[in-house]
Amino acid sequence: MVNPNQAQFGGSFQQPQQPQQKGCLGRNWKWMLPVGCLGLILGVVALVGGIVFVAMSAMKSSDVYQGALKAAQAHPAAIERLGEPIKDGWLVTGNVNVNAGGGSASLDIPVSGPKNSGKLYVRAVSPDGEWMYERLDLAVEGGETVSLLDRNVVRPPPGAPVDVEEDADDALEDGGESPTEPSHSLSLGANLDAKAVDKPEPAYPAAAKAARAAGVVTVLVMVDESGRVTAASPVSGHPLLQQAAAQAARRARFAPTIEDGKPVPVTGVLTYKFALE
Repeated sequence: MVNPNQAQFGGSFQQPQQPQQKGCLGRNWKWMLPVGCLGLILGVVALVGGIVFVAMSAMKSSDVYQGALKAAQAHPAAIERLGEPIKDGWLVTGNVNVNAGGGSASLDIPVSGPKNSGKLYVRAVSPDGEWMYERLDLAVEGGETVSLLDRNVVRPPPGAPVDVEEDADDALEDGGESPTEPSHSLSLGANLDAKAVDKPEPAYPAAAKAARAAGVVTVLVMVDESGRVTAASPVSGHPLLQQAAAQAARRARFAPTIEDGKPVPVTGVLTYKFALE
């Protein structure tokens, strides 16, 4: 028996086709495309950031960088302008090149302290494995620039009077003991090197070696009746060497100075020579 519907349309009856289902990508491509682009951008940024991080870490860990930073942290002129402690910033620029024939470095290091901030400009060469600084300038925020390689940067001007009492107070801040004002004393220029029965050699500061600092440092000392140093304060010499010389001078010992049959306190200077090997 023929189905009337089949006969009417001249063939077998077919079910209507269902619309084809789209895959996940087809349904969500409109929002997946920008997400994919954003992910690609973030990946590139992360890659560049990683490269910058590695490069800066390498510069900050280099001997030339560490030497320059330590020199600034110990330099009286830098401490006076920035305060203490002096810390380095993160965004270092420049380059450090080391090869079999030597090395060279040019760095701009941001530094800051409690008083102010600035930038340390460094240029150095290493012809024989030891870094020699050709430039070590501190540019303080506000316009002032000082050379930390200039041994005269914090030295009193030639001919300026030296205040013994003020120098003694400075020595106290560095750990000295309260001096007794001498009723009899040698003149300020009197050299006490030959009168010392024990004159320890000062340690050579690592920061001074890194900056190739050398030369003679003069230290003003006040000696009591027993020959013990009660105060010591540097009055000349490279700033990176002064504190080491003052610390050695405080450990010096002298035979008592006798005047009119009685021991008396004296004031004079000790000299220390720092020479690079």
